[in-house]
Amino acid sequence: GSPLSVKDFRKVNPEYGTEADFHNLVNAIHRKGMKIIIGMVPNHASNDNVLMKEHPDWFMQDEQGNFTREVADWSDITDFNYDNPEMRRYMMETLIYWVKEFDVDGYRCDVAGMVPYDFWKDALAELRKVKPDIYLLAEWEDPRILLAGFNSDYDWTLYHLLKEIRKGKKRTVEAVNLIARKDSLYPRNALPMRFLENHDEQRSLAVFGPAAIEAYATFIFTAPGIPLIYAGQEIGEIESPSLFEKSELHWAEGDTALLKMYQSIIRLRKAYRCFTEGNFIPLPAALLSGSAAAFLREDETSAALVVCNLQKTPARQVVFTMPEPVHNRLKEFVLVNYKNPADKISLKTVYFKEIPAFTTWVYVVEK
Repeated sequence: GSPLSVKDFRKVNPEYGTEADFHNLVNAIHRKGMKIIIGMVPNHASNDNVLMKEHPDWFMQDEQGNFTREVADWSDITDFNYDNPEMRRYMMETLIYWVKEFDVDGYRCDVAGMVPYDFWKDALAELRKVKPDIYLLAEWEDPRILLAGFNSDYDWTLYHLLKEIRKGKKRTVEAVNLIARKDSLYPRNALPMRFLENHDEQRSLAVFGPAAIEAYATFIFTAPGIPLIYAGQEIGEIESPSLFEKSELHWAEGDTALLKMYQSIIRLRKAYRCFTEGNFIPLPAALLSGSAAAFLREDETSAALVVCNLQKTPARQVVFTMPEPVHNRLKEFVLVNYKNPADKISLKTVYFKEIPAFTTWVYVVEK
């Protein structure tokens, strides 16, 4: 039942429907102005994969000639042998197949870092000849994989740090510093994927709690990169779907207030280009007590100040310092809290008497 244990890389699973059904799904998604990416598992195949009898040399074997794999616990799969050029060509052609035949818009590639990076460099270059704007997500965390051609990787480091901040073991500013550090290491056009939950992690509402979820979600959606909403996250689903059995989300029982919150921060992100294309500028902070951080997002059309306290106690008497060039560009502007238009601040001096617990404020200005 595992979708990561593939029997045939060029067939539609009949449990999902037919090839015609998939064509109709892709077309319906495109008519709504949306895009669809599909999961690809290029590192390994199921132990009953259709290629095994005809091409046993395409698979990893031990000294006794038995099919094997790098991760012993993954007992339902066998790794591919990327030393075989024919096997490489098959996988490259498979990636192209779903784009050409079904017009999918990209891939989420499972354990992408376990596949040789030189394969990705060649294969992704060929994919972009077919669809130049294809989106490629690596289930990995390494700037080198983006240099090999991926648009995004998973930012697990930030996720685990946010969990530590929520427990009170780390400070809010450490999350901003981590993003800045990664920003300096990654290619300029990189879109690290940032998240509060995914298929390998607990549900975000269980980890961060109802009181904190808006502050953490707003932080993720205003930071650089690309945010992930995992199915059901937006309605407060607390059950984690099984990877191996059919499971359904409880849409009718969803948390409507949480859904409206996510809709609001998505609209905010879409309304101001600085969140998707702007610079990321951390601001040094001095404070009497507590934990707080701030950063600016800025492009030629818009700017935003994001102020956050991701811990359970208030931060008091907080001053954020602007770098002089930024201060000179923005000092005449007044910024408005996007949720409370009556709350306005000047960037001449950024001072807050108190930033309440579990708070992320977003102040925006259009130039």
